[in-house]
Amino acid sequence: MNNPGSMTQAHPAQIELARIFTSVRLFGPPMSEELIELVCHLFSPEEADLARHLPFYLPGSLEKIARRARRNIQDIQDLLDIMARRRVIFCSEKRYSLLPIIPGMFEYLLMDGSDSPWHRRYGQLITSLFDTGYTRRYSTTPSPVIRNIPVQSAVEHTSRVVDSDLISEMIASHDKLGVLNVCQCRQSHLFAGHECERSGPQDGCLVFGSFAQSSVERGSGRLVSREEMHDIVRQRWERNLVFMSANVTPSSPNAICTCCDCCCHYMKAINRYGGRVSLAPPHFLAAVDAALCTNCGRCVKVCNTHAHTIRDKTHFFAEADCIGCGLCVDACVQQAVTMRENPGYKPPSRNWIHHGLRILPASVFATLKARFPRNG
Repeated sequence: MNNPGSMTQAHPAQIELARIFTSVRLFGPPMSEELIELVCHLFSPEEADLARHLPFYLPGSLEKIARRARRNIQDIQDLLDIMARRRVIFCSEKRYSLLPIIPGMFEYLLMDGSDSPWHRRYGQLITSLFDTGYTRRYSTTPSPVIRNIPVQSAVEHTSRVVDSDLISEMIASHDKLGVLNVCQCRQSHLFAGHECERSGPQDGCLVFGSFAQSSVERGSGRLVSREEMHDIVRQRWERNLVFMSANVTPSSPNAICTCCDCCCHYMKAINRYGGRVSLAPPHFLAAVDAALCTNCGRCVKVCNTHAHTIRDKTHFFAEADCIGCGLCVDACVQQAVTMRENPGYKPPSRNWIHHGLRILPASVFATLKARFPRNG
């Protein structure tokens, strides 16, 4: 910890709750000044004393929580509802649970677009915690959790293109389409005093199927027509955002984060903290024809992983940093950049059950390595 005194200023219940959030089962950070300060902002001592008895992930009933806390139901219900309204805990039909800090509480707390001094302070604190780089401890084992959906115009005429590569297939596969009120990453960075270089908080995640329906029901988003979704997608690509979704087929309920390299946690994890291990190998990668390249730098400006660079007025391309988004293909007026098939590509999971089984071994191994790191 940078300031050991910060722990002594916190209530014992807040310190205990912070320790719970460090659990590798919650993909938590190690104990630190940043974590303690965040927990103290989110939970009063009385709230922390109750929250530490909540189950992980799956919501528990009032009766179960009361037994674990050794308190009466009447004594805890109002306090649980207060925390639920602030979205620091999850609530569904009077059942309550803790969520991991990231991903989990971070998205849930900010996705409705609330803006207050309390939310702004939260944005500053969560940004500081993430920027400690703690997610690197879980970035040890390759696991195809997330996939990139490339710019459609960059791949739709490529040989071997398949339906799962196309955003149009996802739009056509669902009757319910929605957009979240805000992008939580850009919102939190704006709260911390940093404006996005490519977009803004108003460009919230895109949601499909049951994800869209539940987001609207919770007041976190709005439904849109297929025509409007196509327009939104085109606008996001024009802003040079990267489309990241769970690695499942287009017909499965899903969400797409439209990410930037300056704000978004996942892009930061890819670029700085080893997060590439959770990205499925893309179907296509960029290829540069040096004979056609004029070293203009247009591809550099749009690349969110800094695979394209200009050094000494000469263009360089690092294929290992390419995620196959295709933004550089559209940007290159000389047609020096094209998409080629990646031999390491594997199709996305058939559904969420298949996805869970597919990533489970690597997830378990990564959490074990985080819990029992090798010394030296």
